[in-house]
Order: sequence, then structure tokens, then C-alpha cells
Amino acid sequence: MALPGVGGLSVKKLFWPVIWLCIVIIFVATEYSRHSPSGGQPTNTTDSFVNITTSIADKIKAIPEYYDMLTGSTQDDIKTNTTIKTAEITTSIKAAVIIETRRSAAIIPLILHFSAVLGPDWPIVIYTSAENFGSFSTSEALLRHQANGRIVVRSLADGLYFPNWDSVSNFLTTPWMWRDLAPAEYLLVFQADSVLCSNSVRSVEDFFEWDLIGAPISPQWGQGYNGGLSLRRRSTTLRVLQEYDWSKNPHPRYEDQWYYFRMKDLIARDIEELGESKIKLPSMEIARTFAVETIDYPSPLGLHQPTRWFPADKHMTPLDDWCPEYKLARTDRINE
Repeated sequence: MALPGVGGLSVKKLFWPVIWLCIVIIFVATEYSRHSPSGGQPTNTTDSFVNITTSIADKIKAIPEYYDMLTGSTQDDIKTNTTIKTAEITTSIKAAVIIETRRSAAIIPLILHFSAVLGPDWPIVIYTSAENFGSFSTSEALLRHQANGRIVVRSLADGLYFPNWDSVSNFLTTPWMWRDLAPAEYLLVFQADSVLCSNSVRSVEDFFEWDLIGAPISPQWGQGYNGGLSLRRRSTTLRVLQEYDWSKNPHPRYEDQWYYFRMKDLIARDIEELGESKIKLPSMEIARTFAVETIDYPSPLGLHQPTRWFPADKHMTPLDDWCPEYKLARTDRINE
């Protein structure tokens, strides 16, 4: 026999909604009682709600993994009241530098990649010609980085451009840029045909003990380290320029090898006069962990001209596996 209805609804249909309503009322009443300041009835519903939510937050904080996941920060950050440092070129002891006067849609993604891998405390300085200045104002992503100071675009002298490697070497062996980058002491110089590998367990900071480091150059091409992706100590670079003149012959054709030989000269002089030298140059084994060009290594921090000397699948570790970012690097080259 059917049960009588209530307001057109059967008692059977109302049974479960009534049960759930009762459960909710009991739960709320219990929480009010537990978190009431008087231990009995709460003083008001607002206070009770604040107490309940505070208790839940405390429970979340008690589980570090949940708290970190929900907030995007660690409890250690909260305890020490620390924040992530943002790049500031006028005070930073380190900076990444690219000199590029050519127009290319590939340059901006590469620069943003370097910024992401290096982190927010690495300012990036772009030197470009006055005629090319506007090409770095077309990307909203790049403009955001310029707005917060992480990327700075600086204009070179009017009419200055780099048609060949001799012009690049002539520019990098004058003190103007090195002085302009003060106060940064550690300078990561990179070109459009280089890239950092985000899979690397190393960071650029791991190589700060060296005054000059880059991909080691194979003996048939010279000596030293390639400057296309290189870390340089600014004060030592300026000391070389104070002691030696690039324009005087004979000298290596390329500035990176010239700096290598001149630093070795200074080391020898320091040892002869003082018994030791503060200038430190890495072995070729250490240098290839920093970057690879003509001498391969399975897991370098960076690559210069990643496919010129070895096809992508012929590296010790194929680049698609180790450093898929290599595709961001330009493959065309400045004229010899």
C-alpha cells in the first residue's frame, strides 16, 4: 500500500534528503561546540567559522607536501619570510649577455629559454644595434621580462654591426662592454647558436671558480675554450685588456683563444713574481662538462653549435634525449 504523501511528495522520496540534512546539522553543531571560545555555545557564528577554517589550515600545514603543493612555496620559506630574488642589473654580481644585431624570430624564444634555465636572479643584457632595437619590443613575453628588470636591451653605437667574426673579436677585445656591465663579476656570454640544457644537474654557478670557461676547442682548431657559450670573470677580462693590446700582431684570429693565451701569460707572470696566481683556468675535462662543441661529452650544461660538429643523434647522448632545447639554437653562422 502506498504511503501518504506530504505536499504532493511521498515520504519515501523525502527520506534521504531529510537524513542528509540531519547529518549536516549535527556536523555543524559539533564543530561549533568544539571551536567555541566558551567551550559550549559559540559567541557568534562568525567566530566559529574563523575557528573552523583556522583549524583546517593548521591541519594542512601539518602535512608539508600538501602545503607546498597548495601554496607553491615551502614552509621553510614561510618561517624565514624569504622571497625569490629577482634580477637587478645595477646590483647583481652575475649577468648573461648576448650581442645580436641580426633580425630573427628565433632569437626571442632562445633568450626566454636562457632566462628560464638561469632563474630569476640572473639579469640578461641584450646588446643590439640602434636600427634593430625595435625587434625586441614585439614579444609580450619579452616585454614582461623587461618590465620587471630581468631582461635589459641596450643599444650599441650607431652604425655598429658584425658582418664577420673579425668584427666580433675586435669588439670583444675593447673594454667598453666589460665596463658597461659593472658591477656584475660573473658574465655568461652566449650567442644565438648556443643553448643551455635544462636536464643538467649542474648550474652556471657551479663554475664560478674559473676565470674563463667554455666548450674546449679541439687541437686541430686551436687551443682554449670557445667563447660562443662561455663564463668569464669581468675583473680578469679587464686586467687582460689593461695589460695587452689586441691590435698588435701576432695574435690568434679569434678573441676567445686570445683571452686564453693572455690569461696563461698572466698566470705565468704572477707565479714568477708572486709565487702564485689568483687566475684559474679549468682542464679540458672540466671544461667539457660546462659546454660541448668540437669535443663531445654525454651530459654537458650547455651546447655551442650543437649540430655543426655532431649530428643530433650522434652525440654520446642523443640530443633529443638529453637536450631537446638544441632546436632553439640558430644554425646559420656569421661569415668567416
